[in-house]
Amino acid sequence: MTTDPTTRADFIAGLRRLAAFLADNPKVPVPTYGTEISVHADGTDTQQRAAVDRIADLIGAPASDGGHYVTARDFGPVTYRAVAVSEERMDDWHALMSYSDNVSV
Repeated sequence: MTTDPTTRADFIAGLRRLAAFLADNPKVPVPTYGTEISVHADGTDTQQRAAVDRIADLIGAPASDGGHYVTARDFGPVTYRAVAVSEERMDDWHALMSYSDNVSV
């Protein structure tokens, strides 16, 4: 995630182009139940949690820990979410994925 002005401007312009395209093309489907834009914090567990806390203050929403440390704000069917994934959770995921080549369906 970044607050770089150029990157932000490009992202916002892309969202506006998408919204205009969808408005101009009513036959193009959209998600039935909405969508989510997620930003993922970098750094140590402490740094990630601090980043999510800062974003929570900026968007006026509480942060909570339910496996991942998150904050979110809904804009109708679109949700903006900031996520911190702890090193422990990432280690668990990597361990699980280490078996992926040994399983066939």
